Amino acid sequence: MTMTWLARAHPDCCWAHLTTTEFSAAAARPGAIAVLPVSGHADHGMGLPVDAEEAVLSDLLTEACGEALATCAPCVLPPLRFGPSPHPASTWFGLDAVTGRDLVLELARGVRFAGFAKLLIVSSNPWHREWLDAAARDARVETGLTVYRIHLGSLGLDFHPAGSTSIRQGTQALAAALLDVVPAPSARQESSDEQFRPGNWSQPPPLFGGPIGENRARAAAQVRRQAAERLARLMSEAAWHGRGTPPRATPPSPRPPSEPAPRWRPYGIRYLGALTAEALRSAGQRPGAVAVLPTGAIEQHGPHLPVGVDAMIGQGLLARALEELDPALPVYVAPPVLAGKSNEHADWPGTLTLSHRTFAALVEAQVRQLHRLGFRRVALFNTHGGNSAVLVPLIRDLQQLPGLRLGMLQSAFKPAQSPQEAAYGFHAGEWETSLMLALAPGLVRRARALCHYPAQLDDAGELRPEGSALTLAWTTRDLAPQGVMGDATLSTPAQGEAWVHGAALSLAERLRQLAAAGT
Repeated sequence: MTMTWLARAHPDCCWAHLTTTEFSAAAARPGAIAVLPVSGHADHGMGLPVDAEEAVLSDLLTEACGEALATCAPCVLPPLRFGPSPHPASTWFGLDAVTGRDLVLELARGVRFAGFAKLLIVSSNPWHREWLDAAARDARVETGLTVYRIHLGSLGLDFHPAGSTSIRQGTQALAAALLDVVPAPSARQESSDEQFRPGNWSQPPPLFGGPIGENRARAAAQVRRQAAERLARLMSEAAWHGRGTPPRATPPSPRPPSEPAPRWRPYGIRYLGALTAEALRSAGQRPGAVAVLPTGAIEQHGPHLPVGVDAMIGQGLLARALEELDPALPVYVAPPVLAGKSNEHADWPGTLTLSHRTFAALVEAQVRQLHRLGFRRVALFNTHGGNSAVLVPLIRDLQQLPGLRLGMLQSAFKPAQSPQEAAYGFHAGEWETSLMLALAPGLVRRARALCHYPAQLDDAGELRPEGSALTLAWTTRDLAPQGVMGDATLSTPAQGEAWVHGAALSLAERLRQLAAAGT
């Protein structure tokens, strides 16, 4: 498997895998609907890793999309893993509700610009119901999208601590099977102020810890099948609402074989979401502990590369770098920020851009969360140039946090390129195309690769788009009529593999140095 899947998803329904030139057709398909999965990180008293919600939600959505393709055309956005986390003792990696609302609204604007008229938000977190209801209504009013909501609790599965014990047990059994884990014993329930604030748990009511019995496993599999079937029906109903009668369900048309969608966790046990609550609380206390926070983008990359390139390359390079480290080295990866500040590409279909304010607030919230967990070395691994102007000032501001060493994780590897390509091949050119040919060759449309430079080294005067005494505050349309800045035709898989290897080795060495500095 490659390391470029941003989530577990149906291979024929991934927003991030489309090129900007393919969105018009995707949005025009009968029954087209964009789908936004939203999950959180929490200890629900089930003894599971804190990303258990995403495991269940992504599994159901993958199955449901496979069935719904017979009647409608879902296009699933990269998952939103951040939302309000109201219980500091048992919820993590959140952000305030107002920033969360802005984040959803900004994603919705990208959906609307891509040509979709409908957006379905599918969520799993018990604490996100009201927040997402308000955000969905705002998205409807401010973008004109017709917005629908489905919560996991309406599908016969629920993580809510006050939910039915039998439903919670079924959810626990399903998550444990999907993640291939044995539920750990959970802490004793502690609640307070129950008369005034029902459900004010510092630790949710615990369920049984230990192996899942055969009967429970069979029952969970049956619930999973029923939930996926219902989700498919609801998705189709939303897609055809106001459009007439949906076509009779038939098997999807034969398609070329697609790469199977793996379980999302390219970072293995180094992913903080893969830890139980107890392990998460202790990870940052280890001597030399380093947390890496990846930031990327979902934006156009010309006619030959998918819009998820920046996030995919970041994930692929980091995963390769981590393979080079001693397993005992305490280096961890926080939930990645997949969309970034990409407003220079906002008028290209498929781009999902966050505002300066929202992107900065989201990253700051994650850094503060890592600091509260005990991490004193946090490295931002950014793979989208447009994010840098937000991240550098933010790093300066956050140096005030006691004991925090915060900076940018950067590779020292420099590929061998022509001076022209090195200077002006900075978007969808030789570098990014080569890396994608190594990391995810099936997503590169090589026949569409082209060469276009936004400037030449010998141009008259000193005005240049980047790296000169006089620069231009540009949007992509100012510089590149087809969204490419560089020569993508120079790229080869062998070159990409060599460059991935070189960059990964450099990143691994930098991570070793950061960990050693904290011991």
